[in-house]
Amino acid sequence: MSDAVLHGRDREAAALRDVLDRVRGGAGGALVITGAAGSGRSALLELVRAESPCRAVRIGGVRAEREIPFAGLDRLLRAAGLAGPPALGGDRLVALLSARPLVCCLDDAAELDAASLDALGFAARRAAGGPFALLFAADPETADGPLAGVPGLPLGALDEQACHRLLADRCGHRLDPVVAAELVARAGGNPLALVDAATALTAGQAAGLVPVPPLLPARSRYRRALHRALADAGPRARLLALTTAAEPGVDLGVLAAACDGLDELDAAERAGLVVITGDRAHPPNALARACLRAAAPDPEVHRRLARATTGLRAEWHRVRAGDRPAEGVTEELVRTAERARRTGRHAVAAEAAGRAAALSTDPDVAAGLLLTAGRDALLDGRASRARSLARRARPLIGSARTRGLADLVLGEAELLDGMPAAAHHQLHGALDRLLDTDRELALHALVLAGEATCVAGDYARYAEYAADGARLRRRLAADGGGEPPGTALVFEHLGGMAALFQGRHRQAVPALRRVLALVERAADPVTSILASQAAFALGDPLRAHELAHRAVADARARGQIARLPWALVYLSLSALLLDRYDDAETSALDGLRLARAAGQRNCAIDHRALLALVAALRGDRAEAWDRLADAFGEGVASRGLGRPGAFGLWAMGCAELAAGRPADAMRRLRTPGSGANPVVRVLATPHYVEAAVHCGERDRASRSLRVFDEWASTTASPARLALSHRCHGLLAERAGDADERFHAAIELHRTSSTPVELAKTELLYATRLRRNREPRRARELLDEAWTIFREHGARGWAAKAGAELRATGVSTPEPRAPRRLELTPQQAAVCRLVAEGATNREIGERLHISHRTVDHHLRNIFTKLGLRSRVELTALLADTPT
Repeated sequence: MSDAVLHGRDREAAALRDVLDRVRGGAGGALVITGAAGSGRSALLELVRAESPCRAVRIGGVRAEREIPFAGLDRLLRAAGLAGPPALGGDRLVALLSARPLVCCLDDAAELDAASLDALGFAARRAAGGPFALLFAADPETADGPLAGVPGLPLGALDEQACHRLLADRCGHRLDPVVAAELVARAGGNPLALVDAATALTAGQAAGLVPVPPLLPARSRYRRALHRALADAGPRARLLALTTAAEPGVDLGVLAAACDGLDELDAAERAGLVVITGDRAHPPNALARACLRAAAPDPEVHRRLARATTGLRAEWHRVRAGDRPAEGVTEELVRTAERARRTGRHAVAAEAAGRAAALSTDPDVAAGLLLTAGRDALLDGRASRARSLARRARPLIGSARTRGLADLVLGEAELLDGMPAAAHHQLHGALDRLLDTDRELALHALVLAGEATCVAGDYARYAEYAADGARLRRRLAADGGGEPPGTALVFEHLGGMAALFQGRHRQAVPALRRVLALVERAADPVTSILASQAAFALGDPLRAHELAHRAVADARARGQIARLPWALVYLSLSALLLDRYDDAETSALDGLRLARAAGQRNCAIDHRALLALVAALRGDRAEAWDRLADAFGEGVASRGLGRPGAFGLWAMGCAELAAGRPADAMRRLRTPGSGANPVVRVLATPHYVEAAVHCGERDRASRSLRVFDEWASTTASPARLALSHRCHGLLAERAGDADERFHAAIELHRTSSTPVELAKTELLYATRLRRNREPRRARELLDEAWTIFREHGARGWAAKAGAELRATGVSTPEPRAPRRLELTPQQAAVCRLVAEGATNREIGERLHISHRTVDHHLRNIFTKLGLRSRVELTALLADTPT
């Protein structure tokens, strides 16, 4: 097995290299590598053999010799070229192994004979005294038995990122990204299962043209390892494993009732056949479940589960056992799913619909049930599960509506965690197929198709969808029956945003205002999100913030977990426009956490880019660039994500501007990528104008400002009008004109409740006044600006205001507020985790930031609090809350 399997095993590889270093230095060591079948134990031993600084030998246990005393030790000594009888005492074995530097790798240690294993365990516990190493790959039971006392190295599941890197190594670009994501979800972090599943795919399956088979081939190494473990397990452990495979996530009480006790559950878990989480038992992963069920398809397991459960679940198991007909049970499961869906219990609805599909004898009905379960899984925040259900449904589809529903589920899943450009093709197909069969779903497909083009930055395509919406609206009107408020809101939103993207502000504004009127009669999470977007585009951040909050609350109440990250994008953006940087950061961190948990990597990247924008607007260039590295490292370019790309370029420009690098800021803000998003281009105009003025590019600044002025005057947003006046004040040649513009801007900032933008305007105005030899007027403005910046955590801008204030002859004393009030929410979270003893990498994983960003936060915290180490910080936190 190649080193490619070692992705995600840095910690384990470092521990093994440490043993090799000790051998090199004349000492020694031993380790027992434990883990489930296929977790990479053998691959790590191969790494040791390849990197050993001295002679290294490797043997594996042989089942046929397990009853022959010292057979394994005899083979090891022969491989190492050591003379001596295998049946020697423990001390003599240690002396023999110590004769010269030697590394011994023993794979499948459980298959060694007992005498050899006892002798090698004795030597391993004394390996530190000689220049040799004994490294075992074993199951947990062997590690706790003959090898007890030897340090252990347990292998857990690979994380998602490591799994994708492993697939890239093994399959290159042959795999469709959606197929890769499905394999990663099915393998559950087991590298051998993942590689076996990927390498067994046909060309059509790898390209996503044919569904991925749920079962591994009979010759698969992982499948054979599972079957071997099942055969070796005792009868009770085997029953527990098969029962868990028949009912994944089974409650331990139900499992005990079905299997007459749990006395062999530990053995099944150690054998890698069952995983226990809390009070429930699961198969190791989806591939293992399919392999275990194929190994022993026993109706008796379902009969046991039927006796141990009640109600509809018991009836379902009776049908699966062949003890009763399916018809009545299928119908009741469908009704159960509908009731659960109405009350927001989408996980229950998905399970019930999936069970109904398993009993249905009509292929198209079964496909429809699987796809309905897929929609529930999407709303429950399980995009990979939805994809899997949709792919299972594909071969069963017989009607246009069912095919349209498949396109809708797969398109939404692709929008959340794939390529938005591909998503809009599937969603357009869903629109076409559902138009005559299910207009409510067709309208939803239209909304998602529009969102896909926004995420991709394809605004010409958005105009096409708006035209589709207008045609659909006329068609519905011709059919009669009226237009519900929610339907009207979608059509007005499409038309208004399309006009905005095309620069037709006078047509956009009335339509978007109608959206805000309609949302009061059409409140659900999606319409609230669309209305928040409309308010944001109209320059009304307070209304946008209110509607985003409503969308979040409504999504939680309805159990629509999938809608939360989307709503939190607009909650964070509107908080930014209100200069509530801490709120914006908190919302983006919540959105990032939820998006990652729900498998919505595209939305997670949105939130990473917004976190970078928060840091940039605060004037913290280093943190902004660290966060941008996180965002762009996750696939902005490879996935074709235009919206977070535009946020990122905006953040780059703001960060450069705050750092006093206006030429770099100009370059970032006029990059084609930033101009591709019309809304971001307009929002970034004040920053571009400021950078251009500093660079002497007044003509470019004036041309850019015309579009911003039209939007600001059309929407009549006080916050946007204030920025317009500020820009004109920067461009003004005459002092009187500048005074007039800056005064107007300051008054509008005060009425629009945007304190940080007020402070920036005051700083820019004061800088001009000081250079025109009016220090007294400048000091009044700078004093307020400096205070505001510090109160809102805009550290970079506070430093600039402080420097300008000192240039007028005024000192800037340290603030009198307690130190704990100076920490941002992110810094406070870092402090809390430091106090808990977490490493920088662990903190990064908990907060969804890179370890470089954690380093940056700690440096700022140390500087801000006058500390020198984590020890001092921990001591301070023991007495002072953050």
